[in-house]
Amino acid sequence: MSLKKVFLILSAILFVGFTSLNAANKEENTFEFKDLQGKEVVLNTFVQGIHFKGEKGKVVLLDFFGNMCPPCLMEMPELVEIQKEFKGKFDIIAFQVQTKATDDEMRDFVKEHKLNYTVINNSDPKVFDFTDYISAKTSWKGLIPFAILFDKKGNASKIYLGMKSKEEFEKDINYLLNH
Repeated sequence: MSLKKVFLILSAILFVGFTSLNAANKEENTFEFKDLQGKEVVLNTFVQGIHFKGEKGKVVLLDFFGNMCPPCLMEMPELVEIQKEFKGKFDIIAFQVQTKATDDEMRDFVKEHKLNYTVINNSDPKVFDFTDYISAKTSWKGLIPFAILFDKKGNASKIYLGMKSKEEFEKDINYLLNH
């Protein structure tokens, strides 16, 4: 079986896991964070996805990365380009989950890599609660990079395990923006 087929099957299994929460349990969770610029980031979960405060009508990529992860570092310039390309219609919210780093160290990292999207550092202990929640919903085991693409209504649309190409992200974002 080809590597592509394995990733497609794994992606489908993870997506089903994300959407298969017991429908009787409609209780929402709210996760509140401050990004590295001090901006409030509020995520309200629901059965099939996440409502991102301030992102209504936008496609959102929730990205889990590491500041010392080679595939993550290779993907960052493309994510920066994608953020520019879809400005106003798309946003990236990224969680640094790999190493313990101070917020000042991560601000330097963001500046060095010219990241133009929201970055939340794992110095906030609530990040671990959120990653536990995502792990439970998707069966994610911590491999990075890991990302979830949400449509304009906040529904989980696609899960990416491992590094993806700019073209794949663009194709999926364009599809969601036009449907």
